Amino acid sequence: MSDAVVEQLVSRAFSRAAAAGANAAIDEVRERLEAETGAPTFSYELFVPRANVEAFFVEQVLPRLVSFLSCRGLRTARTPGVFVSLFTGDGIAFLHAGEVVEILGQRRGLSVDDCFRRYADGGTGDPKALGAG
Repeated sequence: MSDAVVEQLVSRAFSRAAAAGANAAIDEVRERLEAETGAPTFSYELFVPRANVEAFFVEQVLPRLVSFLSCRGLRTARTPGVFVSLFTGDGIAFLHAGEVVEILGQRRGLSVDDCFRRYADGGTGDPKALGAG
C-alpha cells in the first residue's frame, strides 16, 4: 500500500481533527470558511482505502473531484466554497479542494489546467491506451 500520496495530502492540510467528532469538526470548518468568504461552503469527503491507494486517488478521486468542481463553476486551483475532508487512519485532514487537484494532478504529470481539460464537463478524459479500441 502506498501512503506517499496520503502523506503529501495531509502535509498540506489547513486544519485537522479527530475522526470521533467528524460531524462537528466538518461543521466548524464549514462555518469558519463561510465567515471568511461570505459564501456557502461545502465539504467533499474522501476516505483513504486500504489497498491501491495511489491508483484510487489519481484514477478515481482526481477525475471525480474535478468534475464536481467544474459543475460548481470552478475551473482553477482557486476553489472558494469547497474544501476536502480527508478521513485517514489518524483522523480528518481538511484541505482546499484546489490543492488536492494540484497534488493529484502532479502525481499524474498533469497541470491543474490539464486536469480541467480532461475531467471537467465536456473534457477529453484520459488518453486511450495503445491498442485499445
